[in-house]
Amino acid sequence: MCSPEEEALLQLEEVFSSTLARINSLVLQPLLTAEPSDPQGRECLRLLQQLHRSSQQLWEVTEESLHSLRRRLCHQDSVGLESLLLLCGADRVLRVHVEYIEAYTSCVVVQAFQKAAKKRSEYWRGQRKALRQLLSGVSSEASVGTTLVQALRQPLAHHVQQYVLLLLSLGDTVGERHPTRELVVHAATLFGNLESFMRQALDQATATQALWHALSSRLRDVLCTPARRLLQDSQDIPVTVTPLRAERVLLFDDALVLLQGHSVHTFDLKLVWVDPGQDGCTFDLLTPEEEVSFCSKDPQGRMVWQWKVTQAVCQALRGKKDFPMLGAGLESPEPPTCRCVAYTFRAEGRLCQATYEGEWCRGRPHGKGTLKWPDGRNHVGNFCQGLEHGFGIRLVPQASEDKFDCYKCHWWEGSMCGYGICTALTRCTKATSRRACGTDSGSLRAPHRPRSPASTRATGRGARRAATASRRMVTGVSAILACGRLTSAMAQGSWSPRQVSATRAPSRRTRWWAQGSSSLKTTPCMRAPSPGT
Repeated sequence: MCSPEEEALLQLEEVFSSTLARINSLVLQPLLTAEPSDPQGRECLRLLQQLHRSSQQLWEVTEESLHSLRRRLCHQDSVGLESLLLLCGADRVLRVHVEYIEAYTSCVVVQAFQKAAKKRSEYWRGQRKALRQLLSGVSSEASVGTTLVQALRQPLAHHVQQYVLLLLSLGDTVGERHPTRELVVHAATLFGNLESFMRQALDQATATQALWHALSSRLRDVLCTPARRLLQDSQDIPVTVTPLRAERVLLFDDALVLLQGHSVHTFDLKLVWVDPGQDGCTFDLLTPEEEVSFCSKDPQGRMVWQWKVTQAVCQALRGKKDFPMLGAGLESPEPPTCRCVAYTFRAEGRLCQATYEGEWCRGRPHGKGTLKWPDGRNHVGNFCQGLEHGFGIRLVPQASEDKFDCYKCHWWEGSMCGYGICTALTRCTKATSRRACGTDSGSLRAPHRPRSPASTRATGRGARRAATASRRMVTGVSAILACGRLTSAMAQGSWSPRQVSATRAPSRRTRWWAQGSSSLKTTPCMRAPSPGT
Protein backbone atom coordinates (compact mmCIF):
# COMPACT_ATOMS: atom_id res chain seq x y z
CA MET A 1 0.00 0.00 0.00
CA CYS A 2 1.30 3.45 -0.92
CA SER A 3 2.02 5.86 1.91
CA PRO A 4 0.65 9.43 2.17
CA GLU A 5 4.19 10.71 1.53
CA GLU A 6 4.22 9.03 -1.89
CA GLU A 7 0.89 10.63 -2.79
CA ALA A 8 2.22 13.99 -1.61
CA LEU A 9 5.31 13.51 -3.80
CA LEU A 10 3.06 12.78 -6.75
CA GLN A 11 1.10 16.01 -6.22
CA LEU A 12 4.34 17.95 -5.74
CA GLU A 13 5.77 16.70 -9.04
CA GLU A 14 2.52 17.49 -10.89
CA VAL A 15 2.50 21.07 -9.62
CA PHE A 16 6.19 21.60 -10.38
CA SER A 17 5.90 20.17 -13.88
CA SER A 18 3.02 22.50 -14.74
CA THR A 19 4.89 25.44 -13.17
CA LEU A 20 7.96 24.78 -15.31
CA ALA A 21 5.79 24.65 -18.42
CA ARG A 22 4.22 28.02 -17.55
CA ILE A 23 7.62 29.57 -16.82
CA ASN A 24 8.88 28.36 -20.17
CA SER A 25 5.97 29.88 -22.13
CA LEU A 26 5.53 33.02 -20.03
CA VAL A 27 9.16 33.95 -19.24
CA LEU A 28 11.89 32.06 -21.10
CA GLN A 29 10.42 32.02 -24.59
CA PRO A 30 9.74 35.81 -24.63
CA LEU A 31 13.24 36.48 -23.26
CA LEU A 32 14.77 34.56 -26.15
CA THR A 33 13.05 36.71 -28.77
CA ALA A 34 15.42 39.65 -28.16
CA GLU A 35 17.82 40.47 -31.00
CA PRO A 36 20.97 41.95 -29.44
CA SER A 37 23.34 44.08 -31.49
CA ASP A 38 26.25 44.44 -29.04
CA PRO A 39 28.64 41.80 -27.57
CA GLN A 40 27.17 42.06 -24.08
CA GLY A 41 23.66 41.50 -25.42
CA ARG A 42 24.79 38.46 -27.40
CA GLU A 43 26.46 37.05 -24.27
CA CYS A 44 23.23 37.54 -22.29
CA LEU A 45 21.26 35.79 -25.03
CA ARG A 46 23.70 32.86 -24.96
CA LEU A 47 23.24 32.52 -21.19
CA LEU A 48 19.45 32.69 -21.50
CA GLN A 49 19.55 29.95 -24.15
CA GLN A 50 21.63 27.80 -21.79
CA LEU A 51 19.08 28.44 -19.02
CA HIS A 52 16.29 27.43 -21.38
CA ARG A 53 18.04 24.13 -22.19
CA SER A 54 18.57 23.46 -18.48
CA SER A 55 14.91 24.24 -17.78
CA GLN A 56 13.87 21.75 -20.48
CA GLN A 57 16.07 19.05 -18.94
CA LEU A 58 14.60 19.81 -15.51
CA TRP A 59 11.06 19.49 -16.89
CA GLU A 60 11.92 16.19 -18.60
CA VAL A 61 13.38 14.63 -15.45
CA THR A 62 10.37 15.86 -13.46
CA GLU A 63 8.06 14.15 -15.96
CA GLU A 64 10.07 10.93 -15.60
CA SER A 65 9.78 11.13 -11.83
CA LEU A 66 6.07 11.78 -12.13
CA HIS A 67 5.68 8.76 -14.42
CA SER A 68 7.49 6.49 -11.93
CA LEU A 69 5.25 7.71 -9.08
CA ARG A 70 2.06 7.09 -11.10
CA ARG A 71 3.27 3.62 -12.05
CA ARG A 72 3.97 2.88 -8.40
CA LEU A 73 0.49 4.02 -7.32
CA CYS A 74 -1.23 2.03 -10.08
CA HIS A 75 0.74 -1.22 -9.52
CA GLN A 76 1.46 -1.27 -5.81
CA ASP A 77 1.88 -5.05 -5.60
CA SER A 78 4.32 -5.47 -8.50
CA VAL A 79 6.24 -2.18 -8.38
CA GLY A 80 8.37 -1.56 -5.33
CA LEU A 81 9.38 1.69 -3.69
CA GLU A 82 12.90 1.36 -5.06
CA SER A 83 11.56 1.94 -8.60
CA LEU A 84 10.92 5.64 -7.91
CA LEU A 85 13.27 7.86 -9.90
CA LEU A 86 13.82 10.09 -6.86
CA LEU A 87 15.35 7.07 -5.10
CA CYS A 88 17.04 4.91 -7.74
CA GLY A 89 18.12 7.91 -9.87
CA ALA A 90 18.70 10.52 -7.16
CA ASP A 91 22.18 11.38 -8.42
CA ARG A 92 20.90 12.06 -11.94
CA VAL A 93 18.01 14.21 -10.66
CA LEU A 94 20.48 16.11 -8.49
CA ARG A 95 22.84 16.77 -11.41
CA VAL A 96 20.02 18.26 -13.51
CA HIS A 97 19.04 20.58 -10.64
CA VAL A 98 22.66 21.71 -10.18
CA GLU A 99 23.00 22.51 -13.90
CA TYR A 100 19.86 24.63 -13.76
CA ILE A 101 21.12 26.51 -10.68
CA GLU A 102 24.48 27.24 -12.32
CA ALA A 103 22.83 28.49 -15.52
CA TYR A 104 20.43 30.64 -13.52
CA THR A 105 23.14 32.21 -11.33
CA SER A 106 25.25 33.04 -14.41
CA CYS A 107 22.30 35.04 -15.73
CA VAL A 108 21.96 36.78 -12.36
CA VAL A 109 25.66 37.75 -12.32
CA VAL A 110 25.51 39.63 -15.65
CA GLN A 111 21.90 40.89 -15.11
CA ALA A 112 20.71 39.04 -18.20
CA PHE A 113 17.03 39.23 -17.14
CA GLN A 114 17.06 42.98 -16.63
CA LYS A 115 18.92 43.66 -19.90
CA ALA A 116 16.63 41.40 -21.93
CA ALA A 117 13.51 42.91 -20.34
CA LYS A 118 14.53 46.41 -21.44
CA LYS A 119 14.25 45.32 -25.06
CA ARG A 120 10.51 44.66 -24.61
CA SER A 121 9.55 46.85 -21.68
CA GLU A 122 5.96 47.38 -22.88
CA TYR A 123 5.34 43.65 -23.17
CA TRP A 124 6.65 42.89 -19.68
CA ARG A 125 4.62 45.66 -18.04
CA GLY A 126 1.55 43.96 -19.42
CA GLN A 127 2.65 40.59 -18.01
CA ARG A 128 3.18 41.69 -14.41
CA LYS A 129 -0.12 40.27 -13.19
CA ALA A 130 0.55 36.87 -14.78
CA LEU A 131 4.08 36.80 -13.35
CA ARG A 132 2.88 37.56 -9.81
CA GLN A 133 0.60 34.52 -9.98
CA LEU A 134 3.74 32.36 -10.06
CA LEU A 135 5.14 34.02 -6.95
CA SER A 136 4.33 34.62 -3.33
CA GLY A 137 5.43 37.54 -1.17
CA VAL A 138 6.58 39.74 -4.06
CA SER A 139 5.61 43.40 -3.89
CA SER A 140 3.47 44.79 -6.68
CA GLU A 141 5.89 47.72 -6.86
CA ALA A 142 8.86 45.49 -7.73
CA SER A 143 10.55 46.10 -11.08
CA VAL A 144 10.13 43.76 -14.02
CA GLY A 145 13.73 42.56 -13.70
CA THR A 146 13.28 41.70 -10.02
CA THR A 147 10.03 39.89 -10.77
CA LEU A 148 11.69 37.81 -13.49
CA VAL A 149 14.55 36.88 -11.16
CA GLN A 150 12.11 35.71 -8.50
CA ALA A 151 9.91 33.87 -11.00
CA LEU A 152 12.81 31.65 -12.06
CA ARG A 153 14.10 31.01 -8.55
CA GLN A 154 11.24 30.84 -6.07
CA PRO A 155 9.38 27.78 -7.49
CA LEU A 156 12.59 25.71 -7.59
CA ALA A 157 13.61 26.68 -4.04
CA HIS A 158 10.16 25.74 -2.72
CA HIS A 159 10.21 22.47 -4.68
CA VAL A 160 13.58 21.36 -3.30
CA GLN A 161 12.53 22.27 0.25
CA GLN A 162 9.40 20.11 -0.08
CA TYR A 163 11.52 17.27 -1.50
CA VAL A 164 13.62 17.22 1.67
CA LEU A 165 10.63 17.31 4.03
CA LEU A 166 8.70 14.55 2.24
CA LEU A 167 11.76 12.29 1.84
CA LEU A 168 12.63 12.61 5.53
CA SER A 169 9.04 11.79 6.44
CA LEU A 170 9.09 8.83 4.04
CA GLY A 171 12.26 7.56 5.72
CA ASP A 172 10.51 7.56 9.09
CA THR A 173 7.52 5.74 7.60
CA VAL A 174 9.40 2.82 6.02
CA GLY A 175 11.19 1.97 9.27
CA GLU A 176 14.75 1.02 10.16
CA ARG A 177 14.70 -2.46 8.63
CA HIS A 178 12.99 -1.65 5.36
CA PRO A 179 15.18 -2.64 2.38
CA THR A 180 14.71 0.75 0.70
CA ARG A 181 15.47 2.87 3.77
CA GLU A 182 19.05 3.35 2.63
CA LEU A 183 17.87 4.76 -0.71
CA VAL A 184 15.42 7.11 1.00
CA VAL A 185 18.03 8.43 3.45
CA HIS A 186 20.54 8.88 0.62
CA ALA A 187 18.04 10.87 -1.46
CA ALA A 188 17.04 13.03 1.51
CA THR A 189 20.71 13.79 2.21
CA LEU A 190 21.40 14.71 -1.41
CA PHE A 191 18.49 17.13 -1.67
CA GLY A 192 19.34 18.59 1.73
CA ASN A 193 22.82 19.29 0.40
CA LEU A 194 21.25 20.72 -2.76
CA GLU A 195 19.30 23.17 -0.62
CA SER A 196 22.53 24.37 1.03
CA PHE A 197 24.32 24.55 -2.33
CA MET A 198 21.50 26.63 -3.82
CA ARG A 199 21.60 29.15 -0.97
CA GLN A 200 25.37 29.56 -1.25
CA ALA A 201 25.30 29.79 -5.06
CA LEU A 202 22.62 32.50 -4.94
CA ASP A 203 24.50 34.46 -2.27
CA GLN A 204 27.73 34.33 -4.31
CA ALA A 205 25.93 35.35 -7.50
CA THR A 206 24.26 38.30 -5.76
CA ALA A 207 27.55 39.46 -4.23
CA THR A 208 29.35 39.13 -7.58
CA GLN A 209 26.64 41.08 -9.41
CA ALA A 210 26.88 43.87 -6.81
CA LEU A 211 30.68 43.94 -7.23
CA TRP A 212 30.49 44.39 -11.02
CA HIS A 213 28.00 47.19 -10.51
CA ALA A 214 30.37 48.96 -8.08
CA LEU A 215 33.57 48.68 -10.16
CA SER A 216 34.52 50.99 -13.01
CA SER A 217 33.72 49.93 -16.55
CA ARG A 218 37.42 49.40 -17.32
CA LEU A 219 37.93 47.01 -14.40
CA ARG A 220 34.62 45.32 -15.13
CA ASP A 221 35.62 44.63 -18.73
CA VAL A 222 38.89 43.06 -17.54
CA LEU A 223 37.52 40.93 -14.70
CA CYS A 224 33.87 40.17 -15.41
CA THR A 225 33.01 36.70 -16.70
CA PRO A 226 29.63 34.96 -16.19
CA ALA A 227 31.17 31.91 -14.51
CA ARG A 228 33.35 33.85 -12.04
CA ARG A 229 32.14 34.17 -8.44
CA LEU A 230 33.29 36.46 -5.64
CA LEU A 231 34.28 34.56 -2.49
CA GLN A 232 35.87 37.27 -0.33
CA ASP A 233 36.41 41.04 -0.48
CA SER A 234 38.94 43.00 1.58
CA GLN A 235 36.28 45.67 2.13
CA ASP A 236 34.42 43.14 4.29
CA ILE A 237 37.47 41.76 6.13
CA PRO A 238 40.44 44.16 5.75
CA VAL A 239 43.81 42.71 4.78
CA THR A 240 47.10 44.27 3.67
CA VAL A 241 49.47 42.83 1.09
CA THR A 242 53.27 43.15 0.98
CA PRO A 243 55.55 43.79 -0.87
CA LEU A 244 52.91 44.56 -3.54
CA ARG A 245 50.57 47.47 -2.98
CA ALA A 246 46.83 46.93 -3.22
CA GLU A 247 43.89 49.17 -2.40
CA ARG A 248 41.53 46.21 -2.63
CA VAL A 249 41.91 42.43 -2.61
CA LEU A 250 39.31 40.23 -4.29
CA LEU A 251 39.21 36.45 -4.02
CA PHE A 252 37.29 34.73 -6.81
CA ASP A 253 36.71 31.02 -7.34
CA ASP A 254 39.45 30.95 -10.03
CA ALA A 255 41.79 33.87 -9.28
CA LEU A 256 43.16 36.19 -6.61
CA VAL A 257 43.05 39.83 -7.76
CA LEU A 258 44.90 42.85 -6.36
CA LEU A 259 43.54 46.26 -7.42
CA GLN A 260 45.65 49.42 -7.29
CA GLY A 261 43.95 52.28 -9.10
CA HIS A 262 43.27 51.06 -12.63
CA SER A 263 45.99 48.41 -12.49
CA VAL A 264 45.05 44.77 -11.97
CA HIS A 265 47.38 42.05 -10.67
CA THR A 266 45.89 38.57 -11.12
CA PHE A 267 47.12 35.26 -9.67
CA ASP A 268 45.81 31.98 -11.05
CA LEU A 269 44.68 29.92 -8.06
CA LYS A 270 45.99 26.73 -9.65
CA LEU A 271 49.50 28.14 -9.15
CA VAL A 272 49.09 29.52 -5.62
CA TRP A 273 50.61 27.78 -2.61
CA VAL A 274 49.51 28.79 0.90
CA ASP A 275 52.29 28.96 3.47
CA PRO A 276 51.27 29.69 7.11
CA GLY A 277 53.14 32.64 8.57
CA GLN A 278 55.24 32.85 11.70
CA ASP A 279 52.70 34.85 13.72
CA GLY A 280 48.93 34.63 14.09
CA CYS A 281 48.10 37.57 11.81
CA THR A 282 50.17 36.74 8.69
CA PHE A 283 50.33 34.05 6.04
CA ASP A 284 52.27 33.84 2.76
CA LEU A 285 51.28 32.98 -0.80
CA LEU A 286 53.85 31.46 -3.16
CA THR A 287 53.38 31.97 -6.92
CA PRO A 288 55.70 31.36 -9.92
CA GLU A 289 56.95 34.96 -9.94
CA GLU A 290 55.90 36.52 -6.63
CA GLU A 291 55.94 35.78 -2.93
CA VAL A 292 53.19 37.76 -1.23
CA SER A 293 52.42 38.19 2.48
CA PHE A 294 48.87 38.76 3.72
CA CYS A 295 48.48 40.52 7.05
CA SER A 296 45.25 41.05 8.99
CA LYS A 297 44.65 43.16 12.07
CA ASP A 298 43.43 40.20 14.09
CA PRO A 299 43.99 36.42 14.00
CA GLN A 300 40.33 35.76 13.17
CA GLY A 301 40.52 37.80 9.96
CA ARG A 302 43.72 36.00 8.99
CA MET A 303 42.07 32.62 9.56
CA VAL A 304 39.08 33.53 7.38
CA TRP A 305 41.28 34.67 4.48
CA GLN A 306 43.67 31.72 4.76
CA TRP A 307 40.82 29.20 4.95
CA LYS A 308 38.96 30.70 1.99
CA VAL A 309 42.10 30.94 -0.17
CA THR A 310 42.98 27.32 0.65
CA GLN A 311 39.50 26.05 -0.21
CA ALA A 312 39.39 28.14 -3.39
CA VAL A 313 42.73 26.64 -4.51
CA CYS A 314 41.37 23.12 -3.91
CA GLN A 315 38.23 23.95 -5.89
CA ALA A 316 40.22 25.46 -8.78
CA LEU A 317 42.47 22.39 -8.99
CA ARG A 318 39.47 20.06 -9.07
CA GLY A 319 37.96 22.12 -11.89
CA LYS A 320 34.45 22.14 -10.46
CA LYS A 321 32.45 23.89 -7.76
CA ASP A 322 32.29 22.27 -4.37
CA PHE A 323 29.16 20.35 -3.46
CA PRO A 324 27.25 20.72 -1.23
CA MET A 325 29.07 24.00 -0.49
CA LEU A 326 32.51 25.58 -0.47
CA GLY A 327 34.82 23.73 1.93
CA ALA A 328 32.43 20.84 2.60
CA GLY A 329 33.59 18.43 -0.11
CA LEU A 330 34.81 14.92 0.50
CA GLU A 331 38.30 15.66 -0.82
CA SER A 332 41.22 16.65 1.39
CA PRO A 333 40.96 20.28 2.57
CA GLU A 334 44.65 20.86 1.86
CA PRO A 335 45.67 21.41 -1.79
CA PRO A 336 48.44 19.15 -3.15
CA THR A 337 51.99 20.48 -3.09
CA CYS A 338 52.86 19.01 -6.51
CA ARG A 339 50.69 19.99 -9.48
CA CYS A 340 50.71 19.89 -13.26
CA VAL A 341 49.74 23.25 -14.83
CA ALA A 342 50.70 25.45 -17.80
CA TYR A 343 51.94 29.00 -17.16
CA THR A 344 53.49 31.85 -19.18
CA PHE A 345 56.12 33.92 -17.38
CA ARG A 346 55.74 37.70 -17.56
CA ALA A 347 58.63 39.11 -15.50
CA GLU A 348 61.84 40.19 -17.21
CA GLY A 349 64.61 37.60 -17.37
CA ARG A 350 65.60 34.52 -19.29
CA LEU A 351 62.07 33.08 -18.95
CA CYS A 352 60.23 36.22 -20.07
CA GLN A 353 57.24 35.24 -22.28
CA ALA A 354 58.28 31.58 -22.03
CA THR A 355 55.53 29.03 -21.41
CA TYR A 356 56.14 26.12 -19.05
CA GLU A 357 53.83 23.13 -19.04
CA GLY A 358 54.54 20.35 -16.60
CA GLU A 359 55.02 19.59 -12.93
CA TRP A 360 55.32 22.26 -10.23
CA CYS A 361 56.24 22.30 -6.55
CA ARG A 362 55.77 25.35 -4.31
CA GLY A 363 55.76 27.84 -7.14
CA ARG A 364 58.69 26.45 -9.13
CA PRO A 365 58.94 24.04 -12.10
CA HIS A 366 59.92 20.77 -10.48
CA GLY A 367 59.78 17.42 -12.24
CA LYS A 368 59.12 16.69 -15.90
CA GLY A 369 58.05 19.55 -18.13
CA THR A 370 58.34 21.48 -21.38
CA LEU A 371 59.61 25.05 -21.70
CA LYS A 372 58.88 27.03 -24.88
CA TRP A 373 60.09 30.52 -25.84
CA PRO A 374 58.35 32.75 -28.39
CA ASP A 375 61.43 32.69 -30.66
CA GLY A 376 61.11 28.93 -31.16
CA ARG A 377 63.49 27.63 -28.51
CA ASN A 378 62.23 24.56 -26.76
CA HIS A 379 63.45 22.54 -23.76
CA VAL A 380 62.00 19.18 -22.75
CA GLY A 381 63.32 17.38 -19.71
CA ASN A 382 63.65 17.43 -15.95
CA PHE A 383 63.53 20.53 -13.75
CA CYS A 384 64.51 21.12 -10.14
CA GLN A 385 63.41 24.23 -8.23
CA GLY A 386 62.87 26.20 -11.42
CA LEU A 387 66.10 25.22 -13.23
CA GLU A 388 66.93 22.62 -15.85
CA HIS A 389 68.37 19.72 -13.90
CA GLY A 390 68.86 16.19 -15.18
CA PHE A 391 68.53 14.95 -18.72
CA GLY A 392 67.03 17.42 -21.20
CA ILE A 393 66.64 18.07 -24.93
CA ARG A 394 67.08 21.64 -26.16
CA LEU A 395 65.95 22.73 -29.64
CA VAL A 396 67.45 25.96 -31.00
CA PRO A 397 66.07 27.39 -34.27
CA GLN A 398 68.54 28.39 -36.97
CA ALA A 399 68.41 32.05 -37.83
CA SER A 400 68.35 31.81 -41.62
CA GLU A 401 66.55 28.50 -42.21
CA ASP A 402 63.42 26.77 -41.01
CA LYS A 403 65.47 24.15 -39.16
CA PHE A 404 66.59 23.39 -35.63
CA ASP A 405 69.73 22.31 -33.85
CA CYS A 406 69.07 19.66 -31.21
CA TYR A 407 71.15 19.24 -28.03
CA LYS A 408 70.61 16.12 -25.93
CA CYS A 409 72.59 16.28 -22.74
CA HIS A 410 72.55 16.40 -18.96
CA TRP A 411 71.96 19.60 -17.04
CA TRP A 412 73.00 20.75 -13.59
CA GLU A 413 71.15 23.73 -12.02
CA GLY A 414 70.41 25.36 -15.36
CA SER A 415 73.71 24.62 -17.14
CA MET A 416 74.90 21.80 -19.39
CA CYS A 417 77.06 19.27 -17.61
CA GLY A 418 78.42 15.87 -18.53
CA TYR A 419 77.98 13.78 -21.66
CA GLY A 420 75.63 14.84 -24.44
CA ILE A 421 74.84 14.64 -28.15
CA CYS A 422 74.38 17.44 -30.68
CA THR A 423 72.30 16.91 -33.80
CA ALA A 424 73.01 19.54 -36.44
CA LEU A 425 70.73 19.56 -39.45
CA THR A 426 73.24 21.09 -41.95
CA ARG A 427 76.94 20.68 -42.66
CA CYS A 428 79.46 23.47 -42.75
CA THR A 429 81.36 23.70 -46.06
CA LYS A 430 83.98 26.01 -47.55
CA ALA A 431 81.18 27.99 -49.17
CA THR A 432 79.50 28.71 -45.83
CA SER A 433 79.46 32.41 -45.12
CA ARG A 434 81.01 33.93 -42.03
CA ARG A 435 77.57 34.96 -40.83
CA ALA A 436 76.21 31.41 -41.08
CA CYS A 437 79.29 30.06 -39.34
CA GLY A 438 78.92 32.59 -36.49
CA THR A 439 82.19 34.51 -36.86
CA ASP A 440 80.75 37.36 -34.80
CA SER A 441 79.84 35.30 -31.77
CA GLY A 442 82.96 33.63 -30.43
CA SER A 443 86.73 33.61 -30.22
CA LEU A 444 87.58 29.92 -30.15
CA ARG A 445 89.01 28.42 -33.34
CA ALA A 446 88.55 24.92 -34.62
CA PRO A 447 91.74 22.98 -33.86
CA HIS A 448 94.08 22.26 -36.76
CA ARG A 449 93.44 19.01 -38.58
CA PRO A 450 95.72 16.33 -37.08
CA ARG A 451 97.82 14.13 -39.33
CA SER A 452 96.02 10.87 -39.81
CA PRO A 453 98.06 7.66 -39.33
CA ALA A 454 96.27 6.29 -42.38
CA SER A 455 98.13 8.82 -44.60
CA THR A 456 101.54 7.17 -44.00
CA ARG A 457 103.17 4.75 -46.41
CA ALA A 458 102.03 1.73 -44.43
CA THR A 459 100.08 -0.68 -46.59
CA GLY A 460 98.01 -3.82 -46.20
CA ARG A 461 96.61 -4.98 -42.89
CA GLY A 462 98.68 -2.49 -40.87
CA ALA A 463 97.24 0.49 -42.82
CA ARG A 464 93.71 -0.69 -42.27
CA ARG A 465 94.31 -1.13 -38.53
CA ALA A 466 95.82 2.34 -38.30
CA ALA A 467 92.86 3.92 -40.10
CA THR A 468 90.39 2.14 -37.82
CA ALA A 469 92.28 3.30 -34.73
CA SER A 470 92.25 6.86 -36.03
CA ARG A 471 88.51 6.83 -36.60
CA ARG A 472 87.88 5.46 -33.10
CA MET A 473 90.25 8.01 -31.55
CA VAL A 474 88.67 11.04 -33.21
CA THR A 475 84.93 10.68 -32.61
CA GLY A 476 83.93 13.98 -34.16
CA VAL A 477 83.97 17.68 -33.60
CA SER A 478 80.96 19.42 -32.06
CA ALA A 479 78.57 21.18 -34.37
CA ILE A 480 79.28 24.46 -32.65
CA LEU A 481 83.05 24.16 -33.16
CA ALA A 482 82.58 23.00 -36.74
CA CYS A 483 80.02 25.48 -37.96
CA GLY A 484 79.63 28.03 -35.19
CA ARG A 485 75.84 28.13 -34.93
CA LEU A 486 74.59 30.93 -32.68
CA THR A 487 73.22 29.49 -29.44
CA SER A 488 73.12 32.48 -27.14
CA ALA A 489 70.01 31.04 -25.43
CA MET A 490 72.20 28.65 -23.45
CA ALA A 491 73.55 29.40 -20.00
CA GLN A 492 77.04 30.81 -19.70
CA GLY A 493 79.97 28.43 -19.84
CA SER A 494 82.10 26.62 -22.40
CA TRP A 495 82.38 23.23 -24.02
CA SER A 496 85.66 21.49 -24.86
CA PRO A 497 85.97 18.39 -27.06
CA ARG A 498 88.69 15.94 -26.14
CA GLN A 499 89.52 15.02 -29.70
CA VAL A 500 88.74 16.66 -33.02
CA SER A 501 88.29 15.07 -36.38
CA ALA A 502 88.57 17.04 -39.62
CA THR A 503 88.65 14.05 -41.93
CA ARG A 504 84.95 14.51 -42.78
CA ALA A 505 82.13 16.98 -42.40
CA PRO A 506 80.21 16.84 -39.12
CA SER A 507 77.59 14.13 -39.09
CA ARG A 508 74.06 14.51 -37.79
CA ARG A 509 75.04 12.84 -34.55
CA THR A 510 78.26 14.08 -32.97
CA ARG A 511 79.48 13.21 -29.48
CA TRP A 512 80.20 15.93 -26.93
CA TRP A 513 82.17 16.03 -23.71
CA ALA A 514 81.93 18.77 -21.11
CA GLN A 515 84.44 19.77 -18.48
CA GLY A 516 82.44 20.54 -15.36
CA SER A 517 79.25 22.61 -15.32
CA SER A 518 79.11 24.40 -18.63
CA SER A 519 76.97 25.29 -21.64
CA LEU A 520 77.21 26.15 -25.28
CA LYS A 521 79.19 28.96 -26.86
CA THR A 522 79.45 29.70 -30.52
CA THR A 523 82.76 29.42 -32.35
CA PRO A 524 83.68 30.64 -35.81
CA CYS A 525 84.51 28.03 -38.38
CA MET A 526 88.02 29.02 -39.42
CA ARG A 527 88.75 26.03 -41.59
CA ALA A 528 85.80 24.07 -42.74
CA PRO A 529 86.27 20.87 -44.70
CA SER A 530 84.64 20.39 -48.05
CA PRO A 531 81.68 18.02 -48.36
CA GLY A 532 83.70 15.52 -50.36
CA THR A 533 86.52 15.05 -47.88
